[in-house]
Amino acid sequence: MKQPDHPAPAQKGGAVQSAYLHPYACFRCRKSFKRASRVEAVLPCPECGGPSIGLTRKFKPPKRSDEKQWIKVEALVRHGFLFWSLGEPYPDTLHDVAAFAQRHAEFIARERARRPEAYRQIEAALSLVR
Repeated sequence: MKQPDHPAPAQKGGAVQSAYLHPYACFRCRKSFKRASRVEAVLPCPECGGPSIGLTRKFKPPKRSDEKQWIKVEALVRHGFLFWSLGEPYPDTLHDVAAFAQRHAEFIARERARRPEAYRQIEAALSLVR
């Protein structure tokens, strides 16, 4: 089986494996769904048709009813985090997101530089959410 040349935007590196499912999060309807690895950073949500953002397989979505946690996840994605392993747990609350983002600013800058088109798509999609 021929592997695509470019890793999916939510992957930290390596070849895209079609056997893997990656989560996509929709902040409009607060749902997550999985799709086979793709190069698209943003896909339409199957529930509401709004934009959903491709994240890494490490992402564990909050309950749909947990609005505070969905707001926190959206804030992390707006800062550029797609849920890679970073050597420390992701913040528990929205209050802690800014400090977390500050600690990992260099990493996020490198990721944005490596995948500028994916981040343009993500930022455009996030502008439609609210």
